[in-house]
Amino acid sequence: MKKNSFLVKTVLMSMLTAVTFSFASCSQDDDLLTENNSGVETEQALTRSAANCEELAVDVANVKYQVTKDQEAGPVDVLRNFVNGSECDPDVEAYVNQLRSEAEQQQRGAMTRTATPKPTWGYRYIDFNYESIDEQGKPVTLSARVCWGMDIMGREISPKYMVLCPHSTIAGDYETPTRNASLENALLQGDRLLIMPDYLGYGASKDRVHPYINHDLCTRNSIDALKAGYKVFADMSKVPMHPDWRLYVTGCSQGGANALAIHKWLDTHLDFAQRWRFEYSYCACGPYSPVVTFQEYFKQKKLDYPIVLPLTLKAMFAAYPEILGKWKEEDFYSEAYLKHKSVVDYMISSKEYASGPINKEIFKIFPHKGEAGIKDGEQIWLTDMLNPEVINPESAMSKALFECLDKNDLTKGWKPVHPIHLYHGKNDTYVGFANSEAVMAAFPDMATLDISMAGTDGHLMTCIKWMSNVRIGNW
Repeated sequence: MKKNSFLVKTVLMSMLTAVTFSFASCSQDDDLLTENNSGVETEQALTRSAANCEELAVDVANVKYQVTKDQEAGPVDVLRNFVNGSECDPDVEAYVNQLRSEAEQQQRGAMTRTATPKPTWGYRYIDFNYESIDEQGKPVTLSARVCWGMDIMGREISPKYMVLCPHSTIAGDYETPTRNASLENALLQGDRLLIMPDYLGYGASKDRVHPYINHDLCTRNSIDALKAGYKVFADMSKVPMHPDWRLYVTGCSQGGANALAIHKWLDTHLDFAQRWRFEYSYCACGPYSPVVTFQEYFKQKKLDYPIVLPLTLKAMFAAYPEILGKWKEEDFYSEAYLKHKSVVDYMISSKEYASGPINKEIFKIFPHKGEAGIKDGEQIWLTDMLNPEVINPESAMSKALFECLDKNDLTKGWKPVHPIHLYHGKNDTYVGFANSEAVMAAFPDMATLDISMAGTDGHLMTCIKWMSNVRIGNW
């Protein structure tokens, strides 16, 4: 309870600061208080927006969805839900603390590519189920959230930025966007239409294996969420899209890789990208090349985030039986880990535990107190969990795994048309900085890599700074 009390106090301080800033800004933001006051202007805006969105009709005509929740919430409610759902995460205080500086950052106005977001006094959230496909191309029902802002008068704000935001790595179903505790829920601002898929394996499909780093499948599921999310907005909102709306894709960690995978899909389906007015992606510290990611793991010989191994193996076995079918998942693990595998498997499959507690359970299985070169309770050796054959690059087992990983490498097989903006810290041990370097080497004319704020940060702090950048419009 001590930790939760600290979080609540921090959130309240953050919200007091943010609300004070929003109130002060209202007097300077005439557009916020006068928007849609004229019936004629409203009708003209509706007409312009309807004309601008007619081009999307071909993509959403056959989309079906089922609304599961339609609610309005204020900023305090949003952060309270986030805190209540995230109290098990040992590092969540750092992100909430970061929100406290938001007002000061907004006043500085150091924007790069997008305008300063409008102050937002409330939000409308709609959770919905939609149809997509699974690893074998069979129909599956998935869930997602679409949300947009409301002004001080309680009126919905016409979104100027449609933002598709695949979420970062989670393990607990309560961390999904539709369960309120997703970090990405905090990215909503008044000028955005935010669409956030839960992913296969969570939400409406929580009984399924999550296709971790299966970029093609996560992309298909996310594009289907984009189409359904827009249709929900078009059918149920009280305002149209802004006449000059644009589409952006952003995410961090696993969400960063999925954002780049969506970018790849859009740039290889240019008619769709043009209709949806795609501008660029902003991707933070993602495993863009699973091959490079695992090569880095094998090079450092130890892991800070061991849950990545079972998540990856379960996803690869579900997706590529034609490659891995001669083995069982158990064959890839060490004898020592197999004695405890059922416990970790239960924690993962139950979807009741965040990644932090699962990692702690693995650290507890493999203590390294007093051992040189490794941090007890914070790291494990790869050989603690993996069969040595997996780490041997000449073994059939290792080659098969890397064949699966190679199918999800986003640094080859396409040519970007729209800009890629990357954000990464050089000391990231969860997802190596080499991933961003690989993207830069592959697409030097279309990609930029920003380390100005992340610098030598590790994974978590890079994600926090990415969230701050997106929240205040500095992206």
